[in-house]
Amino acid sequence: MHNRLKIETKLLLPLFILILTLLLLSTSLISHQYTKGSFLKELKHGIDLATDISQLIHATQKERGLSSGFLASKGEKFSLQLQKQREITDRRAKKLHQDIINIKDKYVLTALQKSFKDIYQLRKIRQEIDHFKIDVAKSIHFYSKLNDDLLNVIVEISKISKLPIITQNIIAYSNFLYAKENIGIERALGTAILSQKKYDKSLHVAFINIIAVEKLYLKTFLKYASQDAKKFYYQQYKDKSIDEVKKIQNLILYENFESGYSVSAEYWFEQITNKINKLQNVDNYLEKEISRNINHALEETYTLFGGFALLNIISIVVFLSIIIIILKILKNEKRLKSIVDKYIISSTTDLKGRIVDVSDAFCSISGFTREELIGKPHNIIRHPDMPKSAFKNLWDTIQQGKPWSGEVKNLKKDGGYYWVYANIEPLFDKKGNIEGYAAIRLDITDSVHLEEELVRSKEKDKTLLHQSKLAQMGEMISMIAHQWRQPLTAISSTSSDLYMKILLDNYNKDYFIQKLDKIDDLSQHLSQTIDDFRNFYKEDQQKERVLYSDIVEGVLEIVSSSLEYKKIKLVSDFECQEYIYVLKNELRQVILNLIKNAEDILIEKELQNPYIKIKTYSDDSSAYLEVSDNGGGIPKDIIHKIFDPYFSTKMKKDGTGLGLYMSKIIVEEHCNGKLTVTNSDEGAIFIIQIPIYKEVKEDV
Repeated sequence: MHNRLKIETKLLLPLFILILTLLLLSTSLISHQYTKGSFLKELKHGIDLATDISQLIHATQKERGLSSGFLASKGEKFSLQLQKQREITDRRAKKLHQDIINIKDKYVLTALQKSFKDIYQLRKIRQEIDHFKIDVAKSIHFYSKLNDDLLNVIVEISKISKLPIITQNIIAYSNFLYAKENIGIERALGTAILSQKKYDKSLHVAFINIIAVEKLYLKTFLKYASQDAKKFYYQQYKDKSIDEVKKIQNLILYENFESGYSVSAEYWFEQITNKINKLQNVDNYLEKEISRNINHALEETYTLFGGFALLNIISIVVFLSIIIIILKILKNEKRLKSIVDKYIISSTTDLKGRIVDVSDAFCSISGFTREELIGKPHNIIRHPDMPKSAFKNLWDTIQQGKPWSGEVKNLKKDGGYYWVYANIEPLFDKKGNIEGYAAIRLDITDSVHLEEELVRSKEKDKTLLHQSKLAQMGEMISMIAHQWRQPLTAISSTSSDLYMKILLDNYNKDYFIQKLDKIDDLSQHLSQTIDDFRNFYKEDQQKERVLYSDIVEGVLEIVSSSLEYKKIKLVSDFECQEYIYVLKNELRQVILNLIKNAEDILIEKELQNPYIKIKTYSDDSSAYLEVSDNGGGIPKDIIHKIFDPYFSTKMKKDGTGLGLYMSKIIVEEHCNGKLTVTNSDEGAIFIIQIPIYKEVKEDV
């Protein structure tokens, strides 16, 4: 028997070490992916802030150029344009101040504080410009310092990145912004030179130097930029304004100044502004490229996190199983202790629960020393959040000689806490009597925190869905009012007619029966409308196999009267007769929301011949529904935000910003489909793509 135990021990120990190594590795990988996800979220907030900074810099660059022309011409030029541009700059600065709430990095915040000090000085500088108490060079210097401090914020944001491809993207982006800033300075210098009435050598030299610096930054940008970014950059440079700027540069650099240059400051400002606007397109492209790469990295991180978490759970199960077997096989406690003491959170107690021994890992996670624990009741680490009933069940189980396992929240010496998955096993003497208990624990604190985050996220989605449904119910009640108006009018008219017949003693039985039948039919119609409304908002318990066309037609029965009343033409083109497998009422609400959004934009724009078109079709694998209108479409600068939560193009009183967000969740997460939007020449087109339901038939 003794030899057999030795063989089993030798076989189990390598497996134990292998599983332990796998467990430690997977735990380390989970921690790494969690940390990676955290810094990617921080970086994403930083890139959003960088977008605000870029927009502000674009505004201050233009204000700098207009200020230079205003000063150089002694107020004869650019006065109106300067005032308007200052308003734009102030709006951009206000938005930047509002969006810093998500930034946590202390270095980024420090750089921002420095920038805001410059922004607060802007009003004073503007007053000096308006009263000609500052010269062109000092004006350009102030704006350039402001923009340099703002660009330094973006440099600090770039330091958050720990991924090579994103770091490379941000390096390219930073150098491009510095190049664009120098082009902005070039605009200001050129405007001042062409506005002045006498030659200023210092401005001329500064103009030459800034062009050289600009080229250096652009060269660095092209070195680090992706191939797609380079291609887009070169496409933007194929513009007439680029050539015009080059010609005027040469004129300023090489034409002798006598009575003035042969080109106006206004024309120079217009052409180089066109060039800068083209560069702003590149700026926007680079921002989107960085955001896209961050989102891709986040998706990859979450996927790996899930895989490693699953591996971790499997390892835990196998690991705990092996520990239990080893506890039963090994007689020598010291030998067991030498293997697991360093890595396993373990302890042994006597029959009364007093601690006999603990592992180093137990001491490390609890904060107690071994001397502080030995001889103390095990409830020294009992957290007050754990209910007494849980420990009653634990003791009832192990005192019967059975093992117990479960999740436990423990108390640290410093007042903190940690979560463990514990397995407690009775220890038996040679006669089979219980002489104590051994416990093995695994730290699952990170896993519990992650689970709590997932629960909060699901609760948030439920709340948003409920809010969206409440908003739709108000619109549905309005539609029912339209459907009831005509029947109620008819009932009222018919009852009045019968009443008059009775008063005039002009009673005809057949006539009365005919009119009463009509009232009954109208009452049935009103009752059916209420049933439709009730069924429309009935909670879906499970997915159903249903014709796509039936769902669409059910929605049209609800909205058609409202559209007709508002003189909006409804055009339908149903080609799809395929079955889909969905939560029927939720998909109905999505379609209703798309139609109502189209109705709102058509009413808002007061078009002469408004229409909404509903079209269905299918291919080999999917069924499609298109909802389009002639409302002009969604602006390009916001179409990428249209599905974001709380983002609305309507007035605040009319829009919650939840409709399209929840519609996308319903289609893509609840119905396994896809919801997208594009613009046509006439208006927006929303497309719902749902997989065709293909019933599996068994061979007979």
